[in-house]
Amino acid sequence: MAKKSDKIVIVGAGPVGCYTGRLLKHFGYTPLILEEHGEVGRPVSCAGIVGKDVFTDMMLPISKKSILNTIDGAKVSYNGFAFLLKRPGVAHIIDRALFDSELSQGLKIEFHTKLEGIEKSGPGYRLKTTNGEYYADYVIGADGPNSRIRKSLRFDSNMKLYKGLQYRVKLEIADRDRVEVSYVKPFSLFTWLIPEGNGVARIGTICDKPSLELERFMKERNLKGEIIERNAGPIPIGTCQLVRGNATLVGDAACQIKPITSGGIYYGMKSAELMVSALKDGKLQDYERLWNEEFGKEIRLCLLARYIMENMSEEALSKVFTYVRDNASLIERIGDFENHSTVFWSLIANPRTYPTIGNVLFDVLKKPRILLRLLRR
Repeated sequence: MAKKSDKIVIVGAGPVGCYTGRLLKHFGYTPLILEEHGEVGRPVSCAGIVGKDVFTDMMLPISKKSILNTIDGAKVSYNGFAFLLKRPGVAHIIDRALFDSELSQGLKIEFHTKLEGIEKSGPGYRLKTTNGEYYADYVIGADGPNSRIRKSLRFDSNMKLYKGLQYRVKLEIADRDRVEVSYVKPFSLFTWLIPEGNGVARIGTICDKPSLELERFMKERNLKGEIIERNAGPIPIGTCQLVRGNATLVGDAACQIKPITSGGIYYGMKSAELMVSALKDGKLQDYERLWNEEFGKEIRLCLLARYIMENMSEEALSKVFTYVRDNASLIERIGDFENHSTVFWSLIANPRTYPTIGNVLFDVLKKPRILLRLLRR
């Protein structure tokens, strides 16, 4: 006998899981959220920088209590070359634990409840947890990159998990309104320096050897300070099936991540809106179609660009970076923090980019696996 029976169970009380719960509650449902940890927002596994649209473009109002600092641009560097991007108010640095906590207010959450298994049972699902068994008519997996819902119910997926590591360091940064992005490999693997604005900086990376990269980065820039917190976690990049029967995925569990910058909060929350809209209309299967209409082309194009750049030679990457650097003013004018394809299309439409495109194509032709990937597209 299941411990409890609920119409809708959400697994995971991260920002997307909690926002999903708020949306469902808004439409009259009483979802139950199962969370393996003892509190919302801990442990932190995110850089904590979000575009301004997270607070202005959501169906439900989002509390701004978590905002620590506002960012007006970035310094972007690679192999000793750098350029500045100036975008007033383009992003916010947030206290992720507080951001999540604010989203969780008023929701029914059972803590210390780790999902151990899930199986189909009649029209719904039986969930086995460290806190007993639960039964749900609908199950929503918001349980992160290593989603047990995704794996147990065998959702189709094609993704790669990248390593992310971040330190919070007691360190004053002169440019408190600007982040620094140092590419390990343009435009996919990178290291960042983020000023919280309170005498603390976040220094993190997404790369193959994150500990070594952070050590190198901090030594090269002479960044010295007490490390007061370490955050780590995998970043899923790729694609994933979203619906199987009455089970669905959202957020990191569904690989709803920007392929170029690896940010996921905005995409995850907007995806939750699409999913809840489909569910309340009794057409959960429509979620997949709605998501593809909203984000599919953007994700596919950026995944292809990422794949090409990950497999390009150092020489070709340097030429691409140089071209982007020389056209920083264009990116400032038309760049979208959440939709990077706008930059791709604008650069490609510029005749000055043709020599760079030629170099990229020449590099692609030398590597059959990249060419085959392009042909499959």
